[in-house]
Amino acid sequence: MKLFKSMICVLCAAWTTVALAQGVTTANLTGDAVDSNNQPLPGVVINGVHEPTGTRYSAVTRADGRYDLRNVRVGGPYTITATMPGFKTQQRNNLFLKLGETQEINFQMTVDAVEETLVVVADTNALINPGRQGAASNVSEEAIEKLPTVNRAISDFARTNPYFQDYSEGGASTLSVAGRNNRYNSILIDGAVNNDLFGLSASGAPGGQAEAQPVSLEAIQEIQLLVSPYDIRQGGFSGGGVNAITKSGTNDLSGSLFHYFKTDSQFGEYVLPGGDIAEFGEYDETQTGFSVGGPIIKDKAFFFVSAESRRKEVPTGVEIRQDGTSGTGQNFGFFDEAQEFVSILRDQYGYDPGGLDEITRNTDSDTIFVRFDFNIGDAHQLTVRHNYVDAENDRIAPDLFAYNFPGNAQFFPNETNSTVVQLNSSFGGFYNEFRLSYQTIKDRRTGVGDPFPWVEIENIDPDNNFPNDQFPGRIGDEFEAGTERFSTRNALDQDILEITNDLTFFMGAHTITVGTHNELFSFDNLFIRENFGAYQFDTLEDFRNGWARQYDYSFSATDDPLESAKFDAQQLGFYAGDQWTVSPSLTVTLGLRLDVPLFPDEPTNNPIMDSFQWYEDNPIANPNAQLRTGGLSTTNTPDGNLLWSPRAGFNWDVTGDGSRQLRGGLGIFSGRTPYVWLSNQYSNTGIEFTRVRASVRGVSEDNHIPFNPDPFNQPESIEGVRTFTNEIDVIDPDFELPQVFRTNLAYDHDLGFWGMVASAEVIYSKNMNEILYQNLNIVPERNDDGSIATAFDGRPMWERQDNGLSDVIYLTNTSEGDQLSLNVKLERPFRDGLYWFVSYLYNSSESVNDGTSSQAFSNWRFVPNQGNPNEPETADSRFGIEDRFTASVAYDFQVADKFTLTVSGYYNAQSGRAYSNIFNGDVNGDGQFSNDLLYVPASMDEVEWRGPSGLSEQEIWNTFVEYVEADGNLEFGQIAERNASRAPWIHQLDISFALKTSFSRYRVQAYLDIFNVANLLDDEDGLHEYVNFNTVQPIRYRGENDEGKPIYDLQITNPDNRFTIDDIRSRWQGQFGIRFSF
Repeated sequence: MKLFKSMICVLCAAWTTVALAQGVTTANLTGDAVDSNNQPLPGVVINGVHEPTGTRYSAVTRADGRYDLRNVRVGGPYTITATMPGFKTQQRNNLFLKLGETQEINFQMTVDAVEETLVVVADTNALINPGRQGAASNVSEEAIEKLPTVNRAISDFARTNPYFQDYSEGGASTLSVAGRNNRYNSILIDGAVNNDLFGLSASGAPGGQAEAQPVSLEAIQEIQLLVSPYDIRQGGFSGGGVNAITKSGTNDLSGSLFHYFKTDSQFGEYVLPGGDIAEFGEYDETQTGFSVGGPIIKDKAFFFVSAESRRKEVPTGVEIRQDGTSGTGQNFGFFDEAQEFVSILRDQYGYDPGGLDEITRNTDSDTIFVRFDFNIGDAHQLTVRHNYVDAENDRIAPDLFAYNFPGNAQFFPNETNSTVVQLNSSFGGFYNEFRLSYQTIKDRRTGVGDPFPWVEIENIDPDNNFPNDQFPGRIGDEFEAGTERFSTRNALDQDILEITNDLTFFMGAHTITVGTHNELFSFDNLFIRENFGAYQFDTLEDFRNGWARQYDYSFSATDDPLESAKFDAQQLGFYAGDQWTVSPSLTVTLGLRLDVPLFPDEPTNNPIMDSFQWYEDNPIANPNAQLRTGGLSTTNTPDGNLLWSPRAGFNWDVTGDGSRQLRGGLGIFSGRTPYVWLSNQYSNTGIEFTRVRASVRGVSEDNHIPFNPDPFNQPESIEGVRTFTNEIDVIDPDFELPQVFRTNLAYDHDLGFWGMVASAEVIYSKNMNEILYQNLNIVPERNDDGSIATAFDGRPMWERQDNGLSDVIYLTNTSEGDQLSLNVKLERPFRDGLYWFVSYLYNSSESVNDGTSSQAFSNWRFVPNQGNPNEPETADSRFGIEDRFTASVAYDFQVADKFTLTVSGYYNAQSGRAYSNIFNGDVNGDGQFSNDLLYVPASMDEVEWRGPSGLSEQEIWNTFVEYVEADGNLEFGQIAERNASRAPWIHQLDISFALKTSFSRYRVQAYLDIFNVANLLDDEDGLHEYVNFNTVQPIRYRGENDEGKPIYDLQITNPDNRFTIDDIRSRWQGQFGIRFSF
């Protein structure tokens, strides 16, 4: 109800205030008319006609001879005419406009007593034009049709921009832009926000958890990729922006019918580090759909409809079988132990976890898109469109740390509805664009099978015998079964209302745009983790005895057992911009934007914070810092914390002939914080939910946590064991949403032959408001003399401050971190059937916290550090690219009469992913076992060495030295740096063949796409290797021996095995497709 009250208020404001849109859906035409003496000609009538739809646009040159046609349809062809009594009528034909482009068409009018028309075929260069200032690129409809696409998804084409990198690691596509977090991107469809604003999906789009595409590729006309746009209308991101527009009907009835498919017979093999071939199970994927569009009333009303169905069955790539036997997936090993584990679950606890065979994941989605366009006279164009997505995905990932049994899988259904209404109007010299969007997103996450507590066996092989060291990345020996711990109670509803309006007018050489953009959100998030209980056991024998090492359980503390966090939020934007044509060769853009986040709902107050003691200053940097009492409140939100974003850009035609341009600018870019980070303030006040954690050291008959197999009757405390309750999340009242200062400078040169344009560009971004998580419930451990205690390697030791609480997680800002990108590119845009580009990018990215999790506690605990988990060092970001080479080509061959073969390719070579070397164990006493960066001993006798049975300490040390040398970024006697190491380079070559024939107005196209051609040529090449969770744990820390030496237990015997191989992307894939269109 509050959402709709807010809607009425903002609608009233939108109609009474000049306003500005968030996304761009149109293009612009500008230019001037002069006489034979190059003097401005006012009063020249400029008419533009979009030939496919008959849509007409008109303007009259002003006193300075300039004209503007604003908010015109993207695409073409256009016919532009300039008429004035006493002068020859001039006409430009075959003109095409790109999304967001401002194309300049100038006319020199000549006197002629005889009326005639001078016709010129337009020849423009979209890469060199006055509207291009910041870092941005476009993907045309022709490129979408011709370039290779693995998933027929927008992300497949984003890779044509060197700043956009696909950060996928064995899962759904994840785009990082210029070294920034993927959660900071903005996705716009038809100018309306199409993000998963809550921030749970890796793709950043609605339905991403179900691996759905936000809209069918068949419905996409053009894509714009934004990094630093100085047009103040472009906003809502501090990473990058993806702005796509959809197709509309025309005066000609047209349509398509398509089918694409892949099976396991169209997948290749690759060689594992030990020399064996990686087996592959059953795979089946199909994409089937259609589109149809045409006129309702010629030149007046049009329709377009598309529908698509996707079905995919993917093998997990891992199974458990006896050594020496064959199967369909890689052998995890531990066959006897797995059978024993299953036997205990079935016979002793009455639960069936599923079998040991390879599991197949199913991903299904259906998409329906409908659009109507109306030309209401020559002054108004109305668009109404609706997009519906119904998707589901079951997910399970037996990885190199743990084997997940089938009952540990998760099921993700999603339903998304999105409606957009847009009205473009012109009133004399004023142009208005109004847009209203409403979107509902419903995500669910459940376990599969019967409810059962989550169970983890941490040491299947306590002697580290590594039965299958062939398995790449073997550094863990764990089993997981029962209901997945985060899927016990998990559901999310999002309602998103977006209201934008854009008014543009002219004042001499100035094009003024002023306005507002408003987003109103309503969230209902049910998330009760470990609601069936979660138990961790050291060994199988402990599990048989029911002796757990750690126990976690969360439950609602209210009368509603399914209590959820419900809150509304708004982000209001007000801004103004000026595009100033200083001269025919110099254009300057200035703008100022104000974003106002509002949180009308106040989280519940927890009075315990009034007496809580915490360090406001860093107690490590300032040993004299004193504990402060109170000053924190669970009711805090970033309500009303203003975000100002000034921007300025320029474009200078250096030679005045459109062959060379210098462009650039600077500004502040404000985005959103994923609302899941802020939802923690509503969920974890310590009032609505209770979270229990108990743990023991040295499990024995007299010292353990008893296992309770009843998922609906879990204990709220453990007798005789210290139990911590209630994580509390609080936020800095001055917390501000993400902002970066960003500047770019670029030079483009039309080389004058073969249509080639050479470009060089530098982009620098400096963090202004970045996230920093701290756990205020840990304090430095003190020696008897008051000094701070240290571990064996010199890092400070920590202890819990308030034993009545588990953790107090504090969200605040930091300005540390920056990103630098240098790019050189040589490109020939699509022309005469040929397109290509080659590019090199260098990217450096540093951060304090990469924000890779959705939970506050996880965003704190999973940041590797050298000693102070509350003040992590500034280090390389996991999103940094370092070096990247990209190239693409497409060419049409006329192979026979009425037969055309299009051959296209895409190549990417880039540095491997960054990762950290950490301990498996808690070295600094902060209670976390996976955030302490590895200390590399200076010599063998500095620590006690343990490892695989049968190896001497000297052999274990030699193996460790081999690992250190193979890593190349570790130093003896030093603590490792975060993300200082890198996985091997990634090489990807994709090729597409499309044979097209036509008869009458009908076309038939047959496609063959081959992905990862390197692996097709040699099964030892084309590997995509990365490190799970960006961390390797080569050493298990087992405390200190009687002599005070640290005990190092080596966990990895083959340095090559620290890398995980992406089982799908490391194989060549063949995709067949057939398409009929008219």
